[in-house]
Amino acid sequence: MRQTGVVVSTNENIAILKMQRHSACGSCGGCGMGSENSKNMQIQAVNRIGATKGDFVEVDISTPNVLKAAAIAYVIPLMVLFVGIVISSKVLTAINYRSNVETMSAIIGAFLMSIAFMIIKKNEPKFKKSEEYTPVITNIVE
Repeated sequence: MRQTGVVVSTNENIAILKMQRHSACGSCGGCGMGSENSKNMQIQAVNRIGATKGDFVEVDISTPNVLKAAAIAYVIPLMVLFVGIVISSKVLTAINYRSNVETMSAIIGAFLMSIAFMIIKKNEPKFKKSEEYTPVITNIVE
């Protein structure tokens, strides 16, 4: 996935870029936007080519990495929720839980999903350090 943006600031090999939000981008707030009205966003990108403040640059992140990041952020917690609900429902039924099994299963599933989100958040620095999911400045546009 290739986009363009303007370098706002640099720090060693990391640059902060101001970019227009891609039309496929949702409003999850992951980029720090949180508002549907704003069309601009700021992101961090690896700056191996020495772009400086004010440069108009191309930024690239490979599509498989975008899909992996989306799976980590969305699919894994959703699967944990689903599996938590199914397994807890079977366990509660097997032990003859006398209250509402469906409600308790939903609560257990939501609790397990929140743990999955916390684990992902705790490992976020490791993901950033690997630079696998970080955009890379590939070219300075004249």
